[in-house]
Amino acid sequence: MARRLFDGNPPSEGDRILYPGCGGKAPFAKAVEAICQDEGYPLPQGLAVENDPDLAKQAENLKIKHLRLRKVDFLGPEIAEEGSFDYVLGNPPYVPIEGLSEEEKARYRSDFRVAKGRFDLYLLFFERALSLLAPGGRLVFVTPEKWEYVETARPLRQLVTGRGSGSASYHVEEINHVDEDAFPQLTAYPSVTTIRRIEDNAESVSRTTQIRTRDGTSYQTQLPSGGESWAAAVRGKELSGMETGLTLGDVTVRVSPGMATGADAVFVFDKDEVPEGLSPKWTRPTVSGKELTHGGALDPQSVFACPYRSDGTLPEESDLGAFGEWAARHRERLEDRSCVQKAGKRWYAWHETPPMEDILRPKIVFKDIAKEPKFWAERTGEIIPRHTVYYLVPEEGVSFDQLLSYLNGPVAKEWMEAHCQRAANGFLRLQSRVLRKLPVPVEVARERQGALSF
Repeated sequence: MARRLFDGNPPSEGDRILYPGCGGKAPFAKAVEAICQDEGYPLPQGLAVENDPDLAKQAENLKIKHLRLRKVDFLGPEIAEEGSFDYVLGNPPYVPIEGLSEEEKARYRSDFRVAKGRFDLYLLFFERALSLLAPGGRLVFVTPEKWEYVETARPLRQLVTGRGSGSASYHVEEINHVDEDAFPQLTAYPSVTTIRRIEDNAESVSRTTQIRTRDGTSYQTQLPSGGESWAAAVRGKELSGMETGLTLGDVTVRVSPGMATGADAVFVFDKDEVPEGLSPKWTRPTVSGKELTHGGALDPQSVFACPYRSDGTLPEESDLGAFGEWAARHRERLEDRSCVQKAGKRWYAWHETPPMEDILRPKIVFKDIAKEPKFWAERTGEIIPRHTVYYLVPEEGVSFDQLLSYLNGPVAKEWMEAHCQRAANGFLRLQSRVLRKLPVPVEVARERQGALSF
């Protein structure tokens, strides 16, 4: 990373370098000193920022000669007084929104344009570091690759590819996807991103980005500039010509995850071990992701204990009959769920209210995380998928079989591999938000389109 920082861009006397969240061992500062010594470069003036008292003390004891340390919050206002830097190098902390206090979330949402949705702290480090880059300055960060495509990072992608005047402009020079096990303690796909701030007087700058993949492939690409996902461009997927004017969201009533009860150990049984008294009136067949792998959706081996009527309403406790007698034996466990304690749901309800009018229809089911996308038909309309299974319900007039065949075909697979988020070990996350954007052939919905034309 330090060599990339100086590639074609060596330091001159008086240049400044910033190390956000330098850590106790300050590895980036050490690397810079080693490179400058090897190459005969003048050492830039270094500022390390570390808010953790223990880590800051460790860094101070290292006695790195070009380094000055500040024990302040990099995301706080104090850092602005330091002015601009010619280089920024670091590994910002990965802290999801669940790890922040309400006060921190409110402050960050007020102070940072990228603090949208369920933001992660490293996105804010990007914004703050970019704001401190001098014209012509370069930043190199290692972060999870998912900022290249997740919706939460859309504002950051807009920031680094925007072409507007009146504010700083940036060029993403390179994205290098490093080995998955680079951080053994984390389940992450790391990437090293190099960004340069465009000189204020630059007339013309090439905006192509060098992509380096984990298999050693290297190529140039043009990143989209509107904040949309970079996944297809970064993964080298040439998908032009796929646009049909229709998406999966257009031809489905619903694309959703299956149902979470908040207590599957209570509500789910093997179909041959249903407790006495829970007649078919109070059970519904269900399927998990693991069951899909082994047998598809034709013969589910488990059932839900289900208090909901076919129209999705929940009976009064006095009308539960045999279900109420059975559920009462588990009342303490059921009352302890967050949906009861925090959301005020009835003690015998599921964590999520099932959309029965949609879910009890013929549907296509698939696993939420898969090595390769695969879709199964559930034609009976009787099965309620569990939360490890997603389902989609085609609209009236959409050919069920043609849609199923398309989803399992090579064109849809290539699109999903280009756009879906990566999980551990090369698996894909088939999220409904992404899948709704999947282009589908007009032929799949020909009857539907004909109906709309009248």
